[in-house]
Amino acid sequence: MLNEFYPHEDDFLNWVRSGYPGAKSATLDYIQHLSDPEDDSMPREGTLWEHQWDCFLRVVYGYEIAKETITEPNGVLLNVVTGGGKTAIIAALMVWLRLAHDVYKFLLLCPNLIVRDRLEDDFEHGKVFVDRDLIPKGAFVSKDDFGLTTLGSDRAGGWATLLGANVILGNIHQFYASNTVGQSNLTSLLNGTRFALFNDEAHNSPAPEWDATLAKLRPHTILRVDTTATPDRADGQTPDSRMICEYEIRDALADRLVKTPVVYQPSIATVELTYTDARTGETRAVEEIDWAEVDRLGINATQWVTDDKPMQQQMAIALQRLKEQERRAKGRYQPILFVVAVCKLDAEKAAKTLNDFFKVKTLLVTEDSSNEERRQATELGRAQRGRQPYKAVVSVLMLREGWDVPEVGVILLLRKFGSRVYGQQVIGRGLRRVRKPDVALEEQQICAVVDHPKLEHQWLWEIFNSRVREHVGMDDMFDEDEDLPEPPPRQQLVNPGNLIDLPEPSGDDDGSFVIDPVDGPADPRKDWQSVLEGLDYPTETVIITDQSIVGVERRELTGAGWMTLESAPVSEGDVSVDITPEALADAVKEEMLQMSERLLNHAGHSSQFKGLIYDILLRHVRSSFLEGASLGLAESHHLEAAWRMLPQVEKQIKGVPGLVEGMVKYANK
Repeated sequence: MLNEFYPHEDDFLNWVRSGYPGAKSATLDYIQHLSDPEDDSMPREGTLWEHQWDCFLRVVYGYEIAKETITEPNGVLLNVVTGGGKTAIIAALMVWLRLAHDVYKFLLLCPNLIVRDRLEDDFEHGKVFVDRDLIPKGAFVSKDDFGLTTLGSDRAGGWATLLGANVILGNIHQFYASNTVGQSNLTSLLNGTRFALFNDEAHNSPAPEWDATLAKLRPHTILRVDTTATPDRADGQTPDSRMICEYEIRDALADRLVKTPVVYQPSIATVELTYTDARTGETRAVEEIDWAEVDRLGINATQWVTDDKPMQQQMAIALQRLKEQERRAKGRYQPILFVVAVCKLDAEKAAKTLNDFFKVKTLLVTEDSSNEERRQATELGRAQRGRQPYKAVVSVLMLREGWDVPEVGVILLLRKFGSRVYGQQVIGRGLRRVRKPDVALEEQQICAVVDHPKLEHQWLWEIFNSRVREHVGMDDMFDEDEDLPEPPPRQQLVNPGNLIDLPEPSGDDDGSFVIDPVDGPADPRKDWQSVLEGLDYPTETVIITDQSIVGVERRELTGAGWMTLESAPVSEGDVSVDITPEALADAVKEEMLQMSERLLNHAGHSSQFKGLIYDILLRHVRSSFLEGASLGLAESHHLEAAWRMLPQVEKQIKGVPGLVEGMVKYANK
């Protein structure tokens, strides 16, 4: 996404250096409150950080000086890295708008309950205003003028208070016109006074109904400010607001505001495989194959981290990193291992392995988790003083944007990312620094990420500007305290007047982060049923039963980073986590539902046909792998074969042009 503030850079810098000419007197008074008494172009210690101050001033400049050329018609976007303190920027803007522009109502929109709860914690009882000294002493407003109403919260709020509320916090879905509650909230809001709108995690807003809601709010919005750490989406869409500020990972590393991400990957020599007959459950001889030749077998990428032995080895590496983090913590806090799985079955297996085999107290959070379990996930850092604190948390898609637990010191990836945004969001969960009175600001903090080379996440590490040091021996151990390089210098724009405008791209991106590009509509196949029945699958599934690890590759992501090899901890003994037939059946059903949606998306159809495609897939899977039995009555080895074959099913269906289109058009005729 392009920074649209570049043409204004020179004028903005001159405006700051000249003492903010043209700003309202109340604005000047507020800037004086926030600024350093010795230099009013810099923030006063204890209020805003330097990049927050820059964001704040850019919004003020856009609204009062440049006006419609920046803030109209859809507002501005602040691109600030996770851990960069977007909430404090929002709070400072609220106080400024109240003091200088008589704005009495503020609307905070967010995409989910986790983000909402985080914002509620920050704004409840005026906490962020007090912590950052954002309200001048003697001003005609106080923190009580920013009383919070949270829609749907157990702690406060409700639709009836919308007309008189000062700060309204809500999930965007609570303002959708497609549901009764949303219609009521929207009507109440639009019948009141005009408001300032803060759209948090704004990369989500290109969704059609979200965008429609913003359009309905636009005539009543005094100023809209979007915030996000990941504005660029895999589908090429971006928020419709103008990006005026960028503070990204490289900047935050240079300022030591976030942890340094470090990637660990196993260096594997050979792999041991077991072949299992998909229909009888019989196994045949184990084959050991050279790592470089293993691709010819077409093993699913996630098997490298979810089959029993590889998962244990990845966990052993992650737990070794956790011990290192505990030594760095020196008892001041409990570092946490965050495990990211692709589905509920894998998450349950991972949690069971950590709890039962490694004896590490682990919290599992999925869509089926109770409110109490979700609350525990958000309060992991606060609960570490108990006698038996959680040392690990396993999640499926639940703990991403908005889940901020600074104690996360290790991230274990048990999934392959297809989304540029989601990959960055997950790593972002480990970037927030631990801030405690006994943790010095200059103390080096890292986030260890345990990855697997077969997941092919090099694109993600390149986002963090990784470098590789080659020819490092087994005995070359890395010393974080002595050998960690200085953070990279901040990149600054020089001579913005020399910038030239580039034309908009004429086509799509290279599709690196899109699961399957749409090649165009195909003619629906009337013979879809016979084609589906004729699909041929291998009779054997392959399980990775061992890996010979010779070391662990380490990638330092500070811009001058490198890779080293360390001795690889491998768990003693072996364990096979029992998976019940009920859990396998649920996993097959869940994956087929998701597959139905992906197949429709690939064929250019809406999800309204999801139930139809699911029914067809279910009959196909029962016939191909379950010997005609239902999911509830199928034998365990048949269910496991179906689970492992589902990627092949999806691949083959996508490989026949017009097959899904034929299902949609002719299945009910």
